[in-house]
Amino acid sequence: MRVLFLTNMYPPYDIGGYEQICQEVAEGLKNRGHSVKILTSRYGVEASSNGEEDVIRSLYLQADLNYYRPADFFLRWPAQEKFNLFQLQSVVESFTPDVVVIWGMYLLSLNLPYWLERWMPAQVVYYIASYWPTDEDPHRIYWRLTARRWIAEQFKRPLRSLAFSKLKMDQYPPSLKFSRTLCCSEYVKSRLVMAGAIPPESGVLHIGIDPAPFFTSAKLSQLSGVKPLRMLYFGRLIEDKGVHTAIQALNILKTQDLANHVQLTVLGSGHPEYEARLHSMVSESGLGDQVKFAGKISRDAVPAVLSQFDVFLFTSIWPEPFGRTIIEAMLANLIVIGSDVGGSREIFAEYDSDLLYPAGDAGALASRIALLLSGSKDTGELIRRGKALALGKFSLDNMVAGIETYLLNVIRSNFSKVA
Repeated sequence: MRVLFLTNMYPPYDIGGYEQICQEVAEGLKNRGHSVKILTSRYGVEASSNGEEDVIRSLYLQADLNYYRPADFFLRWPAQEKFNLFQLQSVVESFTPDVVVIWGMYLLSLNLPYWLERWMPAQVVYYIASYWPTDEDPHRIYWRLTARRWIAEQFKRPLRSLAFSKLKMDQYPPSLKFSRTLCCSEYVKSRLVMAGAIPPESGVLHIGIDPAPFFTSAKLSQLSGVKPLRMLYFGRLIEDKGVHTAIQALNILKTQDLANHVQLTVLGSGHPEYEARLHSMVSESGLGDQVKFAGKISRDAVPAVLSQFDVFLFTSIWPEPFGRTIIEAMLANLIVIGSDVGGSREIFAEYDSDLLYPAGDAGALASRIALLLSGSKDTGELIRRGKALALGKFSLDNMVAGIETYLLNVIRSNFSKVA
């Protein structure tokens, strides 16, 4: 079959796991003999990249990742919308896909899936691993906000009226049908169905991880015995990820004379203001010896880096759609302490509830860390249970096979209707 993926970003120019798993699924389908093409944004590059036969990086995003530029809404957005539509139509006509898989849509225009639903209504499939069908578009978010300074608000107020009038005239955002939809967790499906965004008959297919890179890197199935306890956070550095909770927890451990028994390494990058806040928290708390910021690493380096640690802290304070990093940590033989949020509960349901804590509760997180330091937990059993869970239920092969079966069924259904 011929599969076209439409996604906001695509590795190596990505911001997280949603985009990375898109690449892994696309490659998995190619390895199974299918023809695959990806249409994505020019994020990270100035124009379509050379040397990527199956990846077209030409679409415009609606806004910058970190800062909205209001002038672009009036001066650039209309032309960019037309260009995006032209690009989509050109790819569909030249590639003639049997099915289109709509993946990540954060900051990508919803007019693109809208037109796909109109052009080929029986051939559009959504794989949803976020809450974008219910998210407010970036234009409305910006124009609704009151400016921070009084004088700026006086200029923004009349422009606000013009912006909302334009969005209304353009009928943006459009209404999408989501007739064929898979979600990454039961939690995401339930939340979107309850909101009336997707049909109740939508399916669930959990995200999977390729375990092979972790086999050569993983340490033995026991804590290293090295002191201090080596803890890790890896992922995006934004408020929702709750890394500040981990720093607050270490500060609490410091008051209990336990901080010298732990070290936390923070891997990743994100919003500049949030990163600055985290550095300030460490400095003000006197935790410079306990917390290290190591920056973002490449996807290929993840298994080897994870093998150097004992514990992964999953600190999200928002309802994560799933929790890909949890599975990766389990494959690398790390113990996982996690916040009780969203789709991650579907992983922890078969792990150890003693290591869950209420999201944002630094005291509870500190107590879970102290629990491991006390030696009262069978850490070897925790590591073995986590790895068995990751291998048995959340493998990439299972995910690719599930998507392949779903797409083939969509195509067969269309052929049978024609016949």
